[in-house]
Parts: sequence; structure tokens; C-alpha cells
Amino acid sequence: LLDCSNLSFSSPFKRMNALRALPRSLMISAFGGAGATKSFASKVYFSSGSHDKAYLIVNSLGIDRTGIVSELSKVVSDAGGNVGESQAAKVGNHFSLTMLVSVPSDKSKSLQSQLQNLSGMNTHCIETDGDPNAVQVRPSIAYSGRFVLEGADDPGLVHKVTSVLAKHNLSIDTMETADEIAPHGAAQLFKIDGICTALAPLPKSFDSDVIREELFELSNSLNCDITLEDNVTRKKRGNWIWTVEAA
Repeated sequence: LLDCSNLSFSSPFKRMNALRALPRSLMISAFGGAGATKSFASKVYFSSGSHDKAYLIVNSLGIDRTGIVSELSKVVSDAGGNVGESQAAKVGNHFSLTMLVSVPSDKSKSLQSQLQNLSGMNTHCIETDGDPNAVQVRPSIAYSGRFVLEGADDPGLVHKVTSVLAKHNLSIDTMETADEIAPHGAAQLFKIDGICTALAPLPKSFDSDVIREELFELSNSLNCDITLEDNVTRKKRGNWIWTVEAA
């Protein structure tokens, strides 16, 4: 028995979506007289049966060609599975696809075998624990920032920049690297663009200005530009989303 009376959601729609994310095996009581609009009760009862789905993180890599996504998703669909979140990228002449896949538990092993035996693809599957979309408590992010490097390519750039961030216990949430042609010239430039975060509580010694100073010193030694912008969370539809700094 789970008492949901103390669960708080910012809107009825978010509460509805959160409840829908729970396993199908749970039974939700509703109340209301004939003709009345039904509403969810504050008690959620779980049946004794276990959830019948397995969740896989699937990463496939191969020489870029037409139809890769179609082939992979067909194998998942034929096994009774479903593709949730996914990310795809072309790196050099290779194509990489990472997917969150749900599939009936009794089909998980055979699906993994089929995916791993696809011709021309190198596929790795990891089975996750439980439904990643279920209601859960997420750690609080105390700091988020966008770091950007632009300059001439130099061996070890990614390692040097991320080492400064790691020194201050910043984790990399997202990061993109690319070679670009410099404006008004034929010189090749290297760019790093990413988001770093730190979980609460922050140590008293944490100071983003100190990190910026270390990155500035590094940029001088590498003859490039490195910036760190506070309170930037993620990239969405080509635009960065700035968070509001807590008072």
C-alpha cells in the first residue's frame, strides 16, 4: 500500500502524467457518484505481480548508410518493444544511435541477440533496473553552466578543459565537439560546447569565478578562448535555456 496523499505536483496534469508512468500492474481507486466527475483517490494499491517489461539502453554504431534507424526500430517493433528516448549522431563516416527501449521481459534476451547480430552494426545492450519513467526523487542541481572553447585544434584540448571542471567536482551533462572553418579564412578551428553541473549541497569553497579564472589561464596557454556561463541548463531546439538564479 502506497499513500499518495503527501505527493505534491504543480498541476493536476503533472499528477496525472506521474501516475500514468507507474507500472500497469498497480490499481488506482477512483471515487464519485453517478454522473459525477471521477477523481483519483489518495491511495494507490500495487498488485503482487511484478512489472512485465524490461528496459534496455541500446547503442549501435556502424558505417553511415541509408536505413539504419529504420532497421533497428523494426527489430524492436517486431519483438513487441517500443523506442522511448533516443539520440543519434554522425561522427566521421560512422553513424551512432542510442535508444531507451522497453520490451516484454520474456523477449528481452532474444531482442538483444537480434540487435547484436545485425549486419554492419556494432551494438551493445545494457538492461536497466526498473522503469526509468516511474515517479522518482531526483537529486537537486545546485550549479549549472555552459562551457565553450573555440580555437586552433591542439592535442589534448578535451582532456585539459574537462580536467579543470572535474577538479571542482563538476559533472559533464552534455558535450559536443566539432571542427569548423574559421570565418574569412581557411584555418581549421576546434570547438567544444557543453553543460556542466554540480549537485547540492555545494561546498563552501565552490566559486565559479575561480573556475573561470583557471579556464582563462588555460586558454592563454593554449591560445584559444574558453568561457563559462552560469545558470545555463540545456540545449533545446537550438537555443540554450537559462535558469533563474536562486535568491
